Amino acid sequence: MRELIKISENISYLVASTKPLSSDVVVVKAKKATWIFDVGQCAEAAELINSIEGPKNIVISHFHADHVTNIGAVKFDNLYVSSFTKKYTGIGTEINSETTFDDEPSIKLIPIPSSHSKGSLALLCGDWCFMGDSTYCTEKRLAHSYNVQLLKEEIDVLEKIPCKYFCLSHDKKFIQKKEDLIFLHKQIYDRREPNNPLISVEDFFNPDGSVKLVD
Repeated sequence: MRELIKISENISYLVASTKPLSSDVVVVKAKKATWIFDVGQCAEAAELINSIEGPKNIVISHFHADHVTNIGAVKFDNLYVSSFTKKYTGIGTEINSETTFDDEPSIKLIPIPSSHSKGSLALLCGDWCFMGDSTYCTEKRLAHSYNVQLLKEEIDVLEKIPCKYFCLSHDKKFIQKKEDLIFLHKQIYDRREPNNPLISVEDFFNPDGSVKLVD
């Protein structure tokens, strides 16, 4: 198994894979339970989750297969999903508003308006907020775009999250400064046009498919 990347004393993650496509899997060791953000769909991610002893709480960022497929292959005590994601999992406690859990460190789950996926959730722990794919655009018929209204709502939510870093699944730069990510999204929002509900972001992508960051 690949080595977990440690970003703090109690937070680490398994890097996303491409074959098969599988999300980053975040592991937060708290006092009452281990919190796992996304379960991926590769065997290695399932093996990691099942190797963790003690109480386990899983949070699914959204319903896409690369984030949720392993839910049937892993053991856990509690599962937290949005109501939209529950249509796909069939199980789990619904989170449809900001919810704080009494653990040490404190864990907060935050619904995120998203052009990429309905029913997106973020997990906030200390300085880090794990976003899954929620800040990404949508891709339809090979066209990349943001929904104007959802992007504005997303920016408003991001500005209120009391963290230093946003962590984005699949991105080579997993950890990004809060101010940089918000500034990028404001740049995109400023490109909106009258009577057009979508903002094209084709030129905001690097050759590898990741989103360009502000220097």
